[in-house]
Amino acid sequence: MIIRKNEYPRYLRLLKMNPEFKDFTDAEFKIIQDKMQVRSYPKGQLLFDQADLRSHFYFLAKGLLKTERTDESGNEFFYEFISEMKAFPYRGMFHDREYSYSVTGMTAIEVISLPMADFENLLLQNKKMMRNVILEMGQIINENENQLQLMVNSSASSRVQNGLKILGQTLGKPGDDGTRLIPYPITLIELSQLSGTTRETASQVVQKLVASHQIKYERKYFTLLDQQI
Repeated sequence: MIIRKNEYPRYLRLLKMNPEFKDFTDAEFKIIQDKMQVRSYPKGQLLFDQADLRSHFYFLAKGLLKTERTDESGNEFFYEFISEMKAFPYRGMFHDREYSYSVTGMTAIEVISLPMADFENLLLQNKKMMRNVILEMGQIINENENQLQLMVNSSASSRVQNGLKILGQTLGKPGDDGTRLIPYPITLIELSQLSGTTRETASQVVQKLVASHQIKYERKYFTLLDQQI
């Protein structure tokens, strides 16, 4: 559903609050407001597919997304989650003609989009913003490397536990009692995809962690009770 333009100032304020956009000038934000579109989508919506024309840059105002990439053999690989108040895709900036992965809504979402060519032109004119983008890309690379290190493990049960650790680090909201709630529904299938194992193995590991009071798993919501998770 297209969000009405009279609501755009609220979404523009979200962009201005975000470190990735904070150094655009007022004149540049005026261009963004004129060029951007805001839409809402239901859970399960494919935002764009791998190999689609890389036409737009996006900012997730509300909800949770997941990215997937398919190799030449047709096998799908889980990449990462994109949580709200994050922009994407940074991969292929100024270079790729196509998206390198697909993006799907794991919840209902609200998304701001801007034509990629316009966003890249704004970056070329603003050195501070270019620096912000480079820093953000470096952070994404670091997070992906850390995730790979946690997942390079021959033990499927360890990968599931490390998958929960990744979810806690990237999506978890800290509670006053030291717990971390993952405020999005995560199915056992999605946890198994993240961990590179089967649903059955993921289920067994989750049951053991629940029984040992290291996590809670209720109505598809995880709470990490043990800071070592």
